[in-house]
Amino acid sequence: MRTLLPFCLVSLAALGLLESCENSANEGPITSQVIGGPQGETTLRVPDLDVHPELDPLKISVASTGLASFMGEDSVTLVMEDLYDYFHLSNIGEWDGMFEHFPSHRTADTAMLQVQKDMMEKWFHQGLRNRAGGVHIRYVSPWMEEADQRVSLLGMDLLYYLDFFENFEGNPEGMRLTLQDQYGKDAVVYQEFDQVENGDTTHVRQFEINTQTSMYVLSSLDSLHNMFLPPQISKSPQLAAEMMDNATMLELMRHKREHFDTK
Repeated sequence: MRTLLPFCLVSLAALGLLESCENSANEGPITSQVIGGPQGETTLRVPDLDVHPELDPLKISVASTGLASFMGEDSVTLVMEDLYDYFHLSNIGEWDGMFEHFPSHRTADTAMLQVQKDMMEKWFHQGLRNRAGGVHIRYVSPWMEEADQRVSLLGMDLLYYLDFFENFEGNPEGMRLTLQDQYGKDAVVYQEFDQVENGDTTHVRQFEINTQTSMYVLSSLDSLHNMFLPPQISKSPQLAAEMMDNATMLELMRHKREHFDTK
């Protein structure tokens, strides 16, 4: 598939479908923040977010300790809020809202975007849920400006799940190698368990992924609205070239390597 969307599409593919100046690092002034968490209460390990979207346990956090930030505090807060919306809307299957955080203004291939929506909707209701559980931001690059947008790069700890409900027809094991190739063998854990809701027992199969990863942030110069791309964008050179200048991508990767990866 040509269009590269959130982390979830790597899993669907496994089914066979699928300012350029450097500021000083801000190591302390940004106050520890947490955005998200369920508005309701549940004892369920995996709540059905299609039925109860308010139970989404997703949290986006950034802490002052150890944070390497090259962006203003207000901008970091806006990025956190939009990143929460991006993952939460994916978690609950609100694709139109989620796609507002995809830089579709940079590609003319709107037909493929609709194909992606239809595919995600299909698997969401056939028992496969791609669910972000938590993001802890540890690095924020400076903004780099291009002709019509600004771009930044995040470094983060990611907690991610693939939940397989009982109505999923297929073998989750078919995704193991793809996930291990994407995130590393030690980052992927497979588990099965029963959970009881209102006296009914449901058997859930699940991959849990704990990993360090990156994410690109894009924002139009005339807007405070943030959009996101996963690091795998670099593996699709043609699409990557539509989303941002190659020089921008390389400079952001270099900055992260020098100011965060080597610490």
